[in-house]
Amino acid sequence: MAGAAGGVPTNPMQQASMAQQGALAGTAGAGTIAGTNLGAYQNPYTQQVIDASAQDVLRNAQIGLNQLGTEATRAGAFGGSRHGVAMGEMGRGVASMLGQQSAQLRSQGFLNAQQMAQQDIQNRMSQAQQLGNLGQQSFGYGQSIQQNLAQQGAQQQAINQALIDAAKGQFAGYTGQPLTTLGYVSQALGATPVPQTQTTSKQPGLMDYLTLAATVGGGYLAGASDKRFKTNIKIVKTLANGLNVYSWDWNELGEKVKAKWQPAYGVIAQEVAKVFPEAVKTDTDGYLVVNYAHPELKGAL
Repeated sequence: MAGAAGGVPTNPMQQASMAQQGALAGTAGAGTIAGTNLGAYQNPYTQQVIDASAQDVLRNAQIGLNQLGTEATRAGAFGGSRHGVAMGEMGRGVASMLGQQSAQLRSQGFLNAQQMAQQDIQNRMSQAQQLGNLGQQSFGYGQSIQQNLAQQGAQQQAINQALIDAAKGQFAGYTGQPLTTLGYVSQALGATPVPQTQTTSKQPGLMDYLTLAATVGGGYLAGASDKRFKTNIKIVKTLANGLNVYSWDWNELGEKVKAKWQPAYGVIAQEVAKVFPEAVKTDTDGYLVVNYAHPELKGAL
């Protein structure tokens, strides 16, 4: 199936494959704390906070030193050993405080960075799991679509088979129609249908009808060939004796008087009467009918 707009595949199986690949890539890229560079997660302003805290401590220490010098001066001990010891203790305390504050701030920053990295890893793993679920869902959709297409194909195949069977039945009806029609002609002419047995059968065609009709009723096969029964008359061919064979449409009167066996082509009775009058008769209503069993009309039907 072609891709949709924006390069997104519309094939569910392809979507499932891409989602699974994305899930594997996300899992591989999630990493672990041990292999993670925590520098990207540390606060870039940690050193500034440490420096600001150190300045506060040093400022307070300077104030303390000034007070210590004032008290030593009043006691007359400024610059003495006791003054020096007091200044040393104060300096040691200041250094210890600076170290503790710096270590505490750096440790807190590292812990925060570690927590952020761990959260990032969990987020990546969650995203990978979601991609995996989407892949499984797309795979399920693809299977459902394939099953529906298979069912649809089976239904279409059944419909086509039904149409083929119906066409076969209709064709069988057409092939059996001449035998059925023979019964109508035989009844009209008082003839006996072509015999059939269990082992052989014969379905007569149009020439069989002509042969059959020529043997009964005085050898006369009357065809409603009067020009007054016809419309849209067109020449089809010309016989060796010069008579034209036509095709036509039956008009309303012709539909009423024509024989059931008679097709919409043949000769025109008025033309036949001029050349072979013995092949033409006038019926009780004054219309001309042609004996198609006449030798000169062979091939007219």
